[in-house]
Amino acid sequence: MTLAPFAFSTPTPHDPAIDAMVAALPKVSLHCHLIGSVAAQTVVELAAKHGVSLAGRTAEDLYDHHSYADLGEFLRVLDVVGSVIRDVDDFHRVTYESLTAGGAAHGVLYREIQLSPPGHPDVPYPRLLAGVVSGMRAARADTGIDSRLVVGINRERSGADAVALVEEVVAHRIDEVVGIGLDYAEVNGPPGRFVEAFQLAARHGLERTAHSESGPPAHIRTLLDDLGCSRVDHGYHVVDDPDITARCVAERVPFTCTPVSSDIGRYSGSGDGTHHRIREMVDAGLCVTIDSDDPPMFGTDPTHDFRVLSHALGYGRDQLAQLTFNAIDACWLDESDRRDLRARADTVVAGVPDRHTTLEDPS
Repeated sequence: MTLAPFAFSTPTPHDPAIDAMVAALPKVSLHCHLIGSVAAQTVVELAAKHGVSLAGRTAEDLYDHHSYADLGEFLRVLDVVGSVIRDVDDFHRVTYESLTAGGAAHGVLYREIQLSPPGHPDVPYPRLLAGVVSGMRAARADTGIDSRLVVGINRERSGADAVALVEEVVAHRIDEVVGIGLDYAEVNGPPGRFVEAFQLAARHGLERTAHSESGPPAHIRTLLDDLGCSRVDHGYHVVDDPDITARCVAERVPFTCTPVSSDIGRYSGSGDGTHHRIREMVDAGLCVTIDSDDPPMFGTDPTHDFRVLSHALGYGRDQLAQLTFNAIDACWLDESDRRDLRARADTVVAGVPDRHTTLEDPS
């Protein structure tokens, strides 16, 4: 299926050399939500299939990118999308499209899909898992893109709900599931609530990460010390605390940053396109990776997130490639698979011409 194009929510200057460079660069995706990566046309078709009303919305106006500066509005739309993905075929389809048209077509070599079972409240976890894994395997067979799953806990629910979800993940454990995450609104679910669930995941050999986009820097210490996270999703506020920054540099804690969505959501700056928080994190020596979060919902894609950083921060080939190599270091593959992924990325980067840019005034 050919997905309909959409207008980018973050306009950038037209520069064919930069466009060619960012399109050709290899990418490794550690922060992309399955629900948030569903193309608008697919949502419309699945809604019709299951008799779900979209209140008159069409594929052209389903996603109102800039309204997602309000996290609550974004999460409401996200829940609508989750409600139309119901059977094995649906999960196969959205996974396959996300990994192919939304991944391999942009040079993504590997993705750790953030999967949110609570976003599909009426779908049994085994059914969801069967469809997603089927889509993953088909995408790999057709395009070569490799992938794994990170199961997300909805932090707006109770700690007991989180434990129950981890227990279900353990009960249906498969090789494709490599870890757990923590998402939804941080203000409604401080990380300390989920210590028991994360400790249970650790006992069963699952890796751990968590979103921390709007909380205080001290939340990062909780993620590392109490939840045992080996990386942090977003985490832009880390640079507000020199001591925590120094610790994360020394321990090489990865931060999975998402330039376009975080700029719209005002997490990584003031929404002015400067991406100054990501610059500060990189300049501080933190291990920063780049991904596109919920791509069609925020009017972006893996190539476009690289493009905006190239224009805003003046990053050329080597700086952008380093973000990919950081993601390879941070991914949850075993050492042999990680070496193979690094070799693939090295080969691709060697064939990409450099294009140094200069910092432009986004105004």
